[in-house]
Amino acid sequence: MKKLLLVDNDNDSSSVLRKQLEFDKTYAVDQVRGYQELQELKEEEKTTDIILVNIHKSQHESVDLEQIRARFPETELIVLLPDGFFPTDEALKADRQREILSKPIKVADLLATVSRKIALHNKSDKDPRIANFYFRRDEKVLIDSDTKVSVRLTEKEADILWQLWQAPQNELSRQKLLHDIWGYNDEISSHTLETHIYRLRKKIENSSSEAFILTTTEDGYRLNLY
Repeated sequence: MKKLLLVDNDNDSSSVLRKQLEFDKTYAVDQVRGYQELQELKEEEKTTDIILVNIHKSQHESVDLEQIRARFPETELIVLLPDGFFPTDEALKADRQREILSKPIKVADLLATVSRKIALHNKSDKDPRIANFYFRRDEKVLIDSDTKVSVRLTEKEADILWQLWQAPQNELSRQKLLHDIWGYNDEISSHTLETHIYRLRKKIENSSSEAFILTTTEDGYRLNLY
């Protein structure tokens, strides 16, 4: 069972978050009410797979994310911020191990983010989960968790899934996908990407005409992990 440390000074919100995170018994959740309690943790209590910091409007200026990062330099960090707020610290903006999420956020999106960050933290974890599939990127294959049937992917299809799986909230624009996978610039048509998305949907969706796993957004695509 993975260990998650919740930093939240509001007992009501933390109670709701804990119930959501502990629902499927994947995570063991511990809680501290702020940086002061983080400092007081015993050495054996500091071992955690991920830290989730829930920031409220009333405490935005008093939460020192840089100190938390200094205390846990190698731990994946997720920060829940009130809508319209953003950390001003330049080091945190460049911190690849932290992810900023705006509230309100859907439970499924939060769980998907936690799952992905833990998998990135622990490279020996089992294969990433995408809906009812296990994704083996190196082998370019998806394994149906129920039937154990393998779905073969092309190199580009595997790249698309991997880029979306790693992305914040599992969502990327068409231009970002084109740039990262094909190296295309803004002047290149996205028809190639759309063709690969269509073929990928035929492999992973129950109906290619109605997507639930790989969905279209306003300017790109989203991978729904749950």
